[in-house]
Parts: sequence; C-alpha cells; structure tokens
Amino acid sequence: MLMLEKTNQLLVQLSVGDLQQLIKEAVKEELTQITSMLPLAPQETVHKTDLLSREETAKLLGVSTTTLFLWNRNALLKAKKIGRRVYYFKDEVLNKLK
Repeated sequence: MLMLEKTNQLLVQLSVGDLQQLIKEAVKEELTQITSMLPLAPQETVHKTDLLSREETAKLLGVSTTTLFLWNRNALLKAKKIGRRVYYFKDEVLNKLK
C-alpha cells in the first residue's frame, strides 16, 4: 500500500483485490448494523403440503374456480398468492367442507 500526502489530500494505491475486500467489509458492517436495528419479525412458514392449488381446491369443494375467486373476494375462503399463483390453505378448505 503506497500513501502520498500532499496538502490535506491522501492518495492511496490499492490493488483491485484489496479494494474489493474493503468494499465487502464495509457493506457487511453496514448490513449488520441495519439488521440489528430492525425488530425481529415472526417468520411465516408455509409448507407446500399445507397449500392447495385453485384447481385442487375447486375439485375438492365441487365448485368452479370462478366461485373460488368470488369467495376470496367476499372473504369466505381466503387465498394466498405466491408469485402469480393462487393457493388455499388445506385446513381452511377442509373446514369449509364441514
């Protein structure tokens, strides 16, 4: 590392690897500081086996996917979106059958 001082300016010569390491350390330090300030949120864990697709739900309940859409809109059977796909919780669907 070569340092030259000239009128309140400090010039530092670093290799690309050293600069990358300094940046990684600075980013890691900031992320650690930011995450320590955030409150711990409960993690929502949904297993794929706990969910049914629209088609599976419609077949199980004996209704159309349009009916499922209307039930979701009217809060009769809430859907969960993962990306662009729509799923229903298996336990809620089974409760609907009772």
